[in-house]
Amino acid sequence: MIAERFGTHEQIAEMHSMLAEYHRKLAKEARLDIVHDYHADLAQRFADEATQIPRRAVTLARFHESEKQVARELDRAYLKDSG
Repeated sequence: MIAERFGTHEQIAEMHSMLAEYHRKLAKEARLDIVHDYHADLAQRFADEATQIPRRAVTLARFHESEKQVARELDRAYLKDSG
């Protein structure tokens, strides 16, 4: 998982926010329109991603808990049928 390799979800979201700020700065400094547009677009994408990471982390945690619950229920059903 990404968080295991790069830190907590909060750290990843913060990194995306920092990258967004960095690209906003580059966009302001750009002399060519195409360079400005490129950095402005990247800044917006990083900012959007930063806001989505915490929500996705919660969804992923719920999914993993649901998988564990299903596995427990299947184990119980198997033990009940075997015994």
